[in-house]
Amino acid sequence: MKKANNQALVIFGASGDLTYRKLIPAVFDLYMNNLLPEGYVVLGVSRTKYTDKEFRKKMSEGIRQFSNFKDTACEKINDFVAKIFYLSIDTENGDDYALVKEKLSKLNDKFNLQHNYIFYLSTPPSLYPLIPKFLYGQGLTIQEKGFRRIIIEKPFGH
Repeated sequence: MKKANNQALVIFGASGDLTYRKLIPAVFDLYMNNLLPEGYVVLGVSRTKYTDKEFRKKMSEGIRQFSNFKDTACEKINDFVAKIFYLSIDTENGDDYALVKEKLSKLNDKFNLQHNYIFYLSTPPSLYPLIPKFLYGQGLTIQEKGFRRIIIEKPFGH
């Protein structure tokens, strides 16, 4: 199977239960099956204040509880979470998305992400119109270099 292109997975609403119980354990399973590209990162974005270290610790706990590879040696989990980063912003404030752009630019350079970004919205439906608009305002959804995708996790409606 051909490996995926280098890329960043940016999870909005990353401090929530879905990321802890489902998303990060699933991405770890891809890692353990050697299905992630050499250059990948996960950037969690949410309002909750975490450092990278605190967020990695929380995600490591989620992997140990919910991954298909729960019994994996700590060094494998540590290697995986070393490429997980966190950014706290007010997702309803368009100006804060400049911080997302800056962080992705730094991660792109460090990990050769080739400007490939997947934005995963694990947020309340009320943010669905705002987040893409604010990402667009920073040029983050424009495919001049690399690919850009937006995934909306929840169904529309109530």
